[in-house]
Amino acid sequence: MRKEIRLQHSIYIIFLLLSLTFSCSNYENEIAQGSSVEIPYKNGQLTISAITQDIINFRYSDSLTYSDRDYAPILTSSVNLQVEKQEENLILSTENVELFVQLKPFSISIRDTNSTEKVQLISPYGRNGDTTSIQFKLKENEAIYGTGARALPLNRRGYKLDMFNKAHYAYQMGSELLNYCIPHITSSEKYMLLFDNPAKGWMDIGKTVDDELNFSTLGGNMSYYFINGSSYNDMITKYTELTGRQQLPPVWTFGNLQSRFGYRNQKEASSMLNKSLEAGYPVDAMILDIYWFGPELQDGQMGKLDWDAEKWPDPKQMIAEFEENNVKIITVSEPFFTLKSGRFEELESKGLLAKDSTGNAMQIPYFYFGKTGLLDIFNDDAQQWIWNQYKRMDEYGIDGWWVDLGEPEVHPDDIIHVNGLGKEVHGAYGHEWAKMLYEGYARDYPNERLFHMGRAGFAGTQRYSLIPWSGDVSRTWSGLSAQIPIMTGIGMSGIGYMHADAGGFSFVEKADPELYTRWLQFAVFTPVLRPHADEVVPPEPVTWPQEVQENVKPAIELRYKMLPYNYTLAWKNMTSGIPMARPMFMEYESIPDTLISEYMWGENLLVSPVLQPGEVIHKTYLPEGDWYDLHLNSQRKGNQWVGKTLANDHIPVYVKGGSVIVTAPAMKNTAEFTSENLNFTYYYSENSSENVVYFDDGKTKGAYKKGEYHLIKTNVQPNQTGLSIALNVEGSGYVNSPENRNIKFSLIGVPVPDNIMIDGKEAVFSMSDNAILFNLSLNKNSTIVVNYK
Repeated sequence: MRKEIRLQHSIYIIFLLLSLTFSCSNYENEIAQGSSVEIPYKNGQLTISAITQDIINFRYSDSLTYSDRDYAPILTSSVNLQVEKQEENLILSTENVELFVQLKPFSISIRDTNSTEKVQLISPYGRNGDTTSIQFKLKENEAIYGTGARALPLNRRGYKLDMFNKAHYAYQMGSELLNYCIPHITSSEKYMLLFDNPAKGWMDIGKTVDDELNFSTLGGNMSYYFINGSSYNDMITKYTELTGRQQLPPVWTFGNLQSRFGYRNQKEASSMLNKSLEAGYPVDAMILDIYWFGPELQDGQMGKLDWDAEKWPDPKQMIAEFEENNVKIITVSEPFFTLKSGRFEELESKGLLAKDSTGNAMQIPYFYFGKTGLLDIFNDDAQQWIWNQYKRMDEYGIDGWWVDLGEPEVHPDDIIHVNGLGKEVHGAYGHEWAKMLYEGYARDYPNERLFHMGRAGFAGTQRYSLIPWSGDVSRTWSGLSAQIPIMTGIGMSGIGYMHADAGGFSFVEKADPELYTRWLQFAVFTPVLRPHADEVVPPEPVTWPQEVQENVKPAIELRYKMLPYNYTLAWKNMTSGIPMARPMFMEYESIPDTLISEYMWGENLLVSPVLQPGEVIHKTYLPEGDWYDLHLNSQRKGNQWVGKTLANDHIPVYVKGGSVIVTAPAMKNTAEFTSENLNFTYYYSENSSENVVYFDDGKTKGAYKKGEYHLIKTNVQPNQTGLSIALNVEGSGYVNSPENRNIKFSLIGVPVPDNIMIDGKEAVFSMSDNAILFNLSLNKNSTIVVNYK
């Protein structure tokens, strides 16, 4: 489709010389129209295309370079690209972007409509041996964010960063290379660059030459995009328009997912779940690591993809018992098939494994779990084969899929896939696996939402419903601190569900109760709450001493109370691409990007995790405005650092004034949630505000597009004599959606009223813990008027 558009709309500008000694007399028209311009450059051709008014694609091709492969983008639109001849130059423009093309020496100044330069492309393509490169010129004080999951400061200027998804066991803050790299950057000058090339490479962001960004790879695709924007949110919205947005996962994703490395048999898994439930912990899923298919780490069973019958004699019965408690089950799988797995010979005979130079299935010797083959996920037949395995496993009642080691963890440069060498396609491996699962569900289970947790992907993998985690993090305070820049940094590249093994993963002999407690309290305000570690120091809260449980259990219960708020953040991510967790400067641009000890959870909550042991007074920077302690309801003024004496059972979380935070009553499991009974809490601000909360059935794919939802909008208008609150319910509803909702309303920071009128009738109210409390029944709309004394 993209080729057809390019052929239909391209403007072919003929040059008499093949070098860069151009003369504008070669152009036949002073102004031409279309969507693309093709310019001879070096030994090939540079094609510049306008995808939208704000998105420009650059694509270089020659006899050694790919030009027709797309990995990240899905947007196939095109808009008019004006072309103007000017002296020895060209001016290409859309309604919002201007490209000043200097032909000798070649460069492209990319500008906004005010002719203010955003960035300069100084080398659209270069080659040195097998290394290709693209160079941009950076401004003096320009900050560069992005490049994927990195345990680094958010501003990546001054770093030379590898682009090669790679696991880093027991990493801490300062680790430059982890399992999810994205060749995408966001600039403080309000533009983005996306390099649609998954090949092994690196991005030099002012490390070697302080005012240059150099993206280099060992071959691969030479297609890249400029994205213009006016704010960080605006750019992310446009970027995810280009690369796709994540659909809502099943609602149980936002519960407590119980996991460890690993439950060794059916009895142990069932016993540990029952122990948690009997202790009163809410649990929504059990996750089974590698022992479900083999009893030992290095027994060569990886790739078996079936139950170890001795250790798991009746998995269907176990899963049925889990389902009686509304607990889902997730099993791990990997892209590796060891020689002892019972699958290698079949896959080899069918030609479904990646090959060596002789054309035979490559047997990778240096793999921890045994000599192995690697599924060629780029092979259509291999995709169908592995999808059939997932369908077979689904018959047991498995609810979600965990794909581990999917970078792939071992991936020789010279291994041969159907679409290129390992070094050329490495970054797209996890992306393609996610695509296979997503398309399989769309085809065979079209109404079901996919839960797929994976460790690696590429730009745009969010559209395939990937839920990534940050890898094998160390159980240290530094490992905990690393999670904020990892989560918020990759969120600016469209990946909205990054989370961590809560509590840390790496092997330790001695437990750290304080670290564990503070980590789980932090994880409550991340996309996924999933404690995970080995059994030496087990991750399940119920296994810890009572004094630890007393401080962790309230946090997990708070996670469930926050379900309406968190689910709404996921809906906003689906509709706009805006991540749930955001760096402070993304919401408040006056805040320096060096502040990475706190973050915004949505636009309403500021989360300030405890990142140091033994802390007594915790300091948080509050942006300008009114803020309220989520747990104490006390008001604090912003534009300053504030201190809080720490409690053992929660971390500091502050609510922005003007917010209406919607929470749910306590529940044992998300299956109990109906949205019939809700708590609305308004935190006073002198400014008017609008808030929304989203509900659907939590399981139907595409419910929002089908109109099967309710969206409750709350508009608050304060004035000198009181305030008015208008509530409106939009959407046609969904199966079993409440006709009326019982709302317990709280007003925080509001003067004691003379009266409260609900739809013209005076309501009874009370006072408790600095809050004004009253009840209402909401059908379609309601108006609340609070009159001060």
